[in-house]
Amino acid sequence: MVRSVTYEVVKHLGDAELRRYGDLVLATVYDMDDDEAFSLLFQYIGGNNDKESKLPMTAPVVSRTGELAGHDSEAMMAFVLPSDVTFEEAPKPADPRVAIELKKGGLFAVMRFRGRAGGVDVQGRTEELRTELKEADYVMDGRPFLMRYNSPFTPGFMRHNEIAARVVPGPEKRE
Repeated sequence: MVRSVTYEVVKHLGDAELRRYGDLVLATVYDMDDDEAFSLLFQYIGGNNDKESKLPMTAPVVSRTGELAGHDSEAMMAFVLPSDVTFEEAPKPADPRVAIELKKGGLFAVMRFRGRAGGVDVQGRTEELRTELKEADYVMDGRPFLMRYNSPFTPGFMRHNEIAARVVPGPEKRE
């Protein structure tokens, strides 16, 4: 059984939700295609780390596409480490291409969808999320990202995916 990241639903915005997440510890790789990135991350949680310890898989797998341009790249994939693993206690990756990062929690807007999460689907859902946020007077604070909850072997029609972005109240809400 795969664990899942916990969150609190704060508000519904049409087809989107506002959620509050706590801090997350991520194992992240940058500038790789999905298959290579997934393989490295899977090796890390499978014991390719300084403690040679296996970590349970936690959903979702987080990714973002972009220009392949180094550690400040937009392209990344990350596995969320189990909630009982702190940043300080996380096993150190044996492969230097895997980085352990602490991502601050906060308020995120999320839109669910089913399917294989190809580029066109992700782009379309991202635009739908932007529209929902504009109507509710929230603004994205950073780039949107994809969260995938199923194994790569799950048929597309059964897959659960989400587009998410950190958000802040828009100008009218701040007054």
